[in-house]
Amino acid sequence: MQIKKMNVPDFLTPWLDRFYEPLEIDLLQILASKPLEKKQIVRLLEKNKTLKDYNNFDMFLERAWQRGVVKFLDDQRIEPEDFHIRFDFWALFEGWKDLPVEIKDRLNDWELNHYIVSHAQKAEELKNKKQRDPYKIYPEYLLLNEVKALFKKIPKFYLWPCNCRAMIGNCEKPEFTCVRFSNNRGIGWEISREKALDIVQEANKNGLMQIGELGLDKHGMITGALCNCCSDCCFPHQLSQKLNVQKYWPMSRFLAQPPTQDCIKCGKCVQRCPFEIISQKKDIKEKKRLVPVIDAEQCRGCGVCATGCPEGAIKMEQTGESLFEKKFQ
Repeated sequence: MQIKKMNVPDFLTPWLDRFYEPLEIDLLQILASKPLEKKQIVRLLEKNKTLKDYNNFDMFLERAWQRGVVKFLDDQRIEPEDFHIRFDFWALFEGWKDLPVEIKDRLNDWELNHYIVSHAQKAEELKNKKQRDPYKIYPEYLLLNEVKALFKKIPKFYLWPCNCRAMIGNCEKPEFTCVRFSNNRGIGWEISREKALDIVQEANKNGLMQIGELGLDKHGMITGALCNCCSDCCFPHQLSQKLNVQKYWPMSRFLAQPPTQDCIKCGKCVQRCPFEIISQKKDIKEKKRLVPVIDAEQCRGCGVCATGCPEGAIKMEQTGESLFEKKFQ
């Protein structure tokens, strides 16, 4: 099978049967040179004697599209889908199917590098204070009250697994936490606004950060997703670390303030901070813990420390506006 057009990494060639079924491989071989109409595909498959059940061919094509194997062009011709898309759906819904650990790790590195290359320019532009394009998706930290306001403006909600945790798997945080505002290829589960908010609040309770992957559609309406992210698997956080754009990808608009006098020195904020930038020392003489100290230079403004404080002693100061802030209200 010709795989260059599909962007399949060379090291994965011996493992393609983990990603494509036999008839899908035949289909992709037929489409390797150029996109074709359905009737042309059927004729070639029949000629090759690989199509045994024409009556279910439409169902087969629909499934291949849902699995990220092929895509339909505007003129209804069909062509192979980019393997980055196939890998995304495969990782989300089909599992690793006995891939060796070393192949899995190489595949994750390959996908992460693709993400970094694809978004590096946008991240650098934000760091250089260039205005963002509202019609492109950018990640930004949202506080819980902002999520509640945002959700009032969104008509439909769909639950998906988190593709970062499904692929990377560096933590044991819940995976079914991605709330999308559209349903790509009809795969996600439609849920109510109330259920979507419950998922977000539970995710925050479990220490996950709320990141809006937001942009505007052609009608000027907010589109994208609300992700509940960890710092171990999240692709945006991996990018920010590698490119040194920690305050800009995801976009940071808040800053955790030093604990107020209501602080009971319980240390929960230290435990919850995803980036380990809150420290707490002990007074050796009195054998008591001191008030936690927040490293303001390193704070991303995710707000997880504040939501986990039992006394509400940590406040979040707003340092910048979201492009969509007025739409939240």
